[in-house]
Amino acid sequence: MIVATILLVLLLLNIFSLLFRFTRACNLDRTPYLCFIEYTMKFPVLTSLIIFIAWLTVKTSGGKKERSENIRSFWEKERAANAVRKKSLDDLPFVQFPFELLPTEESFTSQDSNIPSSLLALQKLKGQKIVNLNGYSNTDLKLEYGTTNITILTEYDENFLTLCREGHLLSEYLYDMDRKQEALQLSEALIRCGSDVSTQFTLLYRIYHETGADDEKSKLKLTVEQMTSSRKNAILRALDELEQKLSSPDGYDTAIANDSADPTLSNP
Repeated sequence: MIVATILLVLLLLNIFSLLFRFTRACNLDRTPYLCFIEYTMKFPVLTSLIIFIAWLTVKTSGGKKERSENIRSFWEKERAANAVRKKSLDDLPFVQFPFELLPTEESFTSQDSNIPSSLLALQKLKGQKIVNLNGYSNTDLKLEYGTTNITILTEYDENFLTLCREGHLLSEYLYDMDRKQEALQLSEALIRCGSDVSTQFTLLYRIYHETGADDEKSKLKLTVEQMTSSRKNAILRALDELEQKLSSPDGYDTAIANDSADPTLSNP
């Protein structure tokens, strides 16, 4: 702060010095316009600095006004949301996941494998209400369904996140166990339910590639292009990168090795 003050004082002294010289020069026969041009060219750095500071001041002032307006608008919306009475949740777009696609616990124990924790987590969701509220803020939800419903809506949304996360882990686990048909069916069901986990799409794309289902690969890309999720572009990039690796002569093994699970996910 002290340094900034000193710099500002030095800048003002330079400005006053420039104005003084400018005033003295204008007492001669030259016009004020020519004086201004002459002394501006004599001090290009100072002139540029003055212009920059003037621009920065205007820009900062506009930014503060915009931020202030956004904050005011947010709190007005929040106050309106807090005043909304409880509404019915019957019209919510509940996710209908086909739990019958889940493998049985016995199918793992018969192969001397541990029952994946992801399967147990998914089994707990059976009978629970699941809603994809991606893209909605708490304020939006309170405006639409009332403040008192925010807790239950958060629970529904967390169920959806659990479905996508644990479903992806289970499909990867099935794929690694060479139970690819089950991994395919589970992946397709999760994507139909609205999952936007990028590695869910790349896993399904790999399976389509291995089975020669080129038409399904094209359909999968079209599905992503029609998504409204903020992760759409990231998923498309991931699919394009995977396709390039799969198309190269020795790229298949590399693609399998590099196409690991999302860092936010844990192993089943």
